[in-house]
Amino acid sequence: MFVMIVGGGKVGTYLARALLAQEHEVIVIEKVAKKAQMMANLLETDVTMVGDGCDPLVLDQAGIKRADIVVADTGDDEDNLVVCLIAKKHSKARCIARVNNPKNKLVFESIDRENPITLISSTEVILDAINQHVNSHDYSIITKLKDGDLELVKLRIPAGSPADGKRIVDIGLPRSSIVVAVDRKNEDLLIPTGDTSLRAGDAVILMVKNESREDVRAVLAGAKTPA
Repeated sequence: MFVMIVGGGKVGTYLARALLAQEHEVIVIEKVAKKAQMMANLLETDVTMVGDGCDPLVLDQAGIKRADIVVADTGDDEDNLVVCLIAKKHSKARCIARVNNPKNKLVFESIDRENPITLISSTEVILDAINQHVNSHDYSIITKLKDGDLELVKLRIPAGSPADGKRIVDIGLPRSSIVVAVDRKNEDLLIPTGDTSLRAGDAVILMVKNESREDVRAVLAGAKTPA
């Protein structure tokens, strides 16, 4: 597999090293010659090309037309956006982009709805880690789907929950969530219906859109995490 990385910082260096260890073909485009040379020294092989990754001619010379994956990993969201636009126009490569400001995600997502850019936001990764630590007593994320837009989660219903003793259909869960299973002590895993009543101590497994996370916690656990 041929992977093109635009941006020769620490992440680009570690990524290139890992990909080379897996015997992939790699080229890293870095516009600062000194950084490119440092990367070549660290990797003990010259997979770098000095040039501006926002220049279509540079990307063409680097072989973008045959790239399988293009990783836009500069520290500037505008530059990463330009790299993705060029890659979409001149190749069939899957695009992966670093997004430094989460507010810019919508711009990247609007480029290609059918073959969306995979977005990596370090801010959101750290925030999710903090939220998981804060909420670990009653809410845990099993896995994420759809580039993080959907979460499969487990939430334990505490004593005093407003959902205790109520049917699922009556507790007022957001429409962007669905109960997948109920794990009840000393019983088989239950695949519920709307008429299934929940009890304190139940571990409820749900599919939730991430923007509805706190609303789901409010319904099942009885309180939102303080802002």
